[in-house]
Parts: sequence; structure tokens; C-alpha cells
Amino acid sequence: MLYETIREESDIEVVGDVSEENAIVSATERTNPDCLIVPLDEPGVSISMYTTILARRPHVRIVAIGDGTDVVEIYWKSEEGHLRRTYSTASREAILKALHFSTT
Repeated sequence: MLYETIREESDIEVVGDVSEENAIVSATERTNPDCLIVPLDEPGVSISMYTTILARRPHVRIVAIGDGTDVVEIYWKSEEGHLRRTYSTASREAILKALHFSTT
């Protein structure tokens, strides 16, 4: 569902794709995306990695999408510097809302 949703949106461009968790931080540094999509249930993908990414790139929204669950989580850095999170039930509409989510 994710790739079909992204492919249909003219204002969303995929700038990178990594298959190894340890490459996520460096890929984010290299591509400087507005939004980072990660699997919600990926072993090793953790809040500490999100914190590292957001410390270096505070404008990034991290969208975690569950494969075995029906959840979309959004992480971002607040103006006060805190990690914030919201979540919703996974659907095409929820994914698009997450990708266009505004933290302001």
C-alpha cells in the first residue's frame, strides 16, 4: 500500500531507499529529506535512532508504518527540542496525512 500511495502523489519524491537499519542515519544525512519512512516493527529501529536523526535534522518528520499492525506513527522534534509522537490507524489517507503532516 505504501509504494502505491507514494507513486500516485505528484508532490512526493523518493530520494533514497535503504535495506539496512544502520544505513538510515547516513542516508538521512546525505539526502536531507523532509520525511523519513521507516517500518514500525523493524528490529533495531528505535527511539534512540529517531532522536539522533532529529538532533541532526530537526525539520524531518519520521513516519513509522506498521506492516503487521494497522498503525502509522509520526515523530518530530518540537520547538522546545523534545521528541513528539502521534499515531493513527493505517490507511491510504493516514499515510498521506502523515507525509504532509505539519509540526507547526
